[in-house]
Amino acid sequence: MNRIAAVVLTLWAGSLWTICAIAAPAAFAVLERPAAGRIAGTLFLIETWLGAACALILFASAVVHKPLAARLSPSWLLAATAAAPLLSELVLSPMMAAARAANDMSRFGMLHGLAAVLFVAAALGALLLVLRFNRPAK
Repeated sequence: MNRIAAVVLTLWAGSLWTICAIAAPAAFAVLERPAAGRIAGTLFLIETWLGAACALILFASAVVHKPLAARLSPSWLLAATAAAPLLSELVLSPMMAAARAANDMSRFGMLHGLAAVLFVAAALGALLLVLRFNRPAK
């Protein structure tokens, strides 16, 4: 069970870091802004649901295998790491779309900044989860 959890956590953290730190910035470096935004938006959408699925698998695994729960504690960290991108996707993305449609780029920029903060928080949460998961057993 620990190996499965390790693979799931690695997939989640690695994909989150790759999209946030490599794929999205690279898209903006080589493509026109509208195309890069569409690609980055799609990648963040995929990452949001991948992260939610990984978190559910990890929560379920921790319920079944109690020693795993200790390695993934505190459970609020796991929940917060999954919730930040969900908040961005389900709350901020529709607001950003409305701001863009209204050509309110100031509001769009503010919402985009909040979404970026949420993904950075998720990336840091994933880092903490990986570090906690890999700490020596007591």
